[in-house]
Amino acid sequence: MRIGGAMFGLFSTRVLAEDNSLKEQLEKLRGIVLKNSRPSDHAAKAVAYCEYCIRTYEDWFDWNEGKWLLWQKVVIIGGVVATFAGVITLPHGWIVRAHLESFGWLRGVPAGIVTIAAGYLASFTYREDAVRHELTANALMNELAKYQGHAHPYDIDEAEDTSAFLNKICLLVENELHSWGALVSGNRTEKSHQEDRHNSTGNDPPPHAKQLSSTPPPTMVP
Repeated sequence: MRIGGAMFGLFSTRVLAEDNSLKEQLEKLRGIVLKNSRPSDHAAKAVAYCEYCIRTYEDWFDWNEGKWLLWQKVVIIGGVVATFAGVITLPHGWIVRAHLESFGWLRGVPAGIVTIAAGYLASFTYREDAVRHELTANALMNELAKYQGHAHPYDIDEAEDTSAFLNKICLLVENELHSWGALVSGNRTEKSHQEDRHNSTGNDPPPHAKQLSSTPPPTMVP
C-alpha cells in the first residue's frame, strides 16, 4: 500500500516518483506479457471496465491521502509552533522597538489553526477512505492479472471466464460501497447514541423525584 510509504508526507515527493516509475514498469510488463491474451470483444470491454475502476479508485486514494496528509502536517507543525509561541518570551526592548504590544493575540492563532485541523481529521475519514480505496484498487489489479493470465478460476472458457471476471469486479465494487455505507451508518449511530445519552443526563429529575412529584400532597385534616 502506498499510504505507508509516505507517512506524514516526509519524503513524499521521492516516494511518489518511485511509485509512479514502478507502476509504469509494471504496466509495460503486463502489456508485453499479456498482449492479446483475451482477443474477444467482450473480454476487451471487461478489461477496459476493470481498468476504469482501478483508475477511479486510485484517483480517490490520491485525493483522500492528500487531504489526510495536509491536515496531519498542520496539526503536527502547528502544535509545535503553538508550543513555542506559548513559552518563548521576547525581550521587552524588542517589543517596544517593534511596537508589538497589540500583537499578543497572535500567540493563540497557531492553537486555533491546530484546533480547526484536528476538527477536520476527526470529522472526515480521509485516512480510512484512502486505505479502503487502495485495497479495492489492489484487489482489482490482482483479478485483472489472473484474468489476462488465464489463472484459476479464469482458465475454463472465454465466455465463462469473462462472465466470472465481471461478476468478481462487480462484487469488489459492491463490497467497497457496503464498507463505505457501514462506516457512514456507524458514525451516524454513534452520534445518535451520544445525543440520547446527553438528553438522558440533562435537567430531567431522577425517576424517584418524578414519582414523588406525581404523588399528591397529603390533605390537612382540621
